[in-house]
Amino acid sequence: MLRKLLTENFEVDQPQLVQHIYRSLEDIQQKLQEDIINKQAIIDSCNNDIKTLRTQLTNKDEIIQKLETTISENQRSIEGNRQLINKLLNDLERMQQDIDWYKRTYEKRSLLGTIKQKLSRRY
Repeated sequence: MLRKLLTENFEVDQPQLVQHIYRSLEDIQQKLQEDIINKQAIIDSCNNDIKTLRTQLTNKDEIIQKLETTISENQRSIEGNRQLINKLLNDLERMQQDIDWYKRTYEKRSLLGTIKQKLSRRY
């Protein structure tokens, strides 16, 4: 139908028409190629970003694992230190009780009462 319209209104040279169509197809193909190249560049850039992000994610996972290990070790150490502190506090309390006993025994009692107590223990 296009050919009928063109031939009725204008005298068209067949080789020129074919050449014009061919040039138009080449222009379209060139634009498509440029679009493909641009999209491939975008895809490559996205792939590089994905690789970088995966590497960062792996590094962060390793750091998190190390920190969790450190935290668990520190918690065990804290618990051990807490137990040690409690034991030392108990030891201090017992020693304070011993000191109080010695004070009561040797400072507040009479010399005669102390000697009597020692003799009664031996016999």
